[in-house]
Amino acid sequence: MTTIYLINNSYTMNNLAFPDRESLELKREKRILSIEGEEASKKLASNKDLQSVQEIFASPFVMSIGTAKYLARKLELDIQIKAEIGERVLGKLGDKKIRMISEIQENDFDYKLSGGESLNEVKNRMVRFVDKLLMQYPDKTMALFTHNVAITCLLSNWCSKGFNLDNRLILNYQDEAVIDGAWDGINIIELVFDGKELVSIKRKK
Repeated sequence: MTTIYLINNSYTMNNLAFPDRESLELKREKRILSIEGEEASKKLASNKDLQSVQEIFASPFVMSIGTAKYLARKLELDIQIKAEIGERVLGKLGDKKIRMISEIQENDFDYKLSGGESLNEVKNRMVRFVDKLLMQYPDKTMALFTHNVAITCLLSNWCSKGFNLDNRLILNYQDEAVIDGAWDGINIIELVFDGKELVSIKRKK
């Protein structure tokens, strides 16, 4: 059996004033963890489910690397930086808000802005990456430090879709909600595979 833990950390600093010349994507990539995010990441390193992790992967985003560093130090593992598990590329927002784009994309996985990614494109790159891991690291336990949209897109490959009362996406696996619109703090979702076949999805935190 191969186990993959999908981990994201929503505790980031919001009161950062970047120079106007920097692109939105660069600003998003540079966002650091808040003090709460650092503390939560320290606690994560002692999570009992993660003590058997043998390989650690993180997106190039500072917040993902910052979340992974404590577990990597505790387990004495390298953090392998992989662009394939980075957050969705938004593209040119113009006068649109990120929340608005997110709602549109959750209802239409093919919708994208100029220079951005659709959710189906994010799903495809995440699925390809996981398929590669299953081939390269059979019967190992891995942790992927990535992002809520990237995780949602990957899970949509196996889960049924629905919407809550706020019109936010819900993902169900075997009649249990895995994603229900909100992402708070640190989230851990466990995927278990037998060879390339998915056996289970469990939300651990």
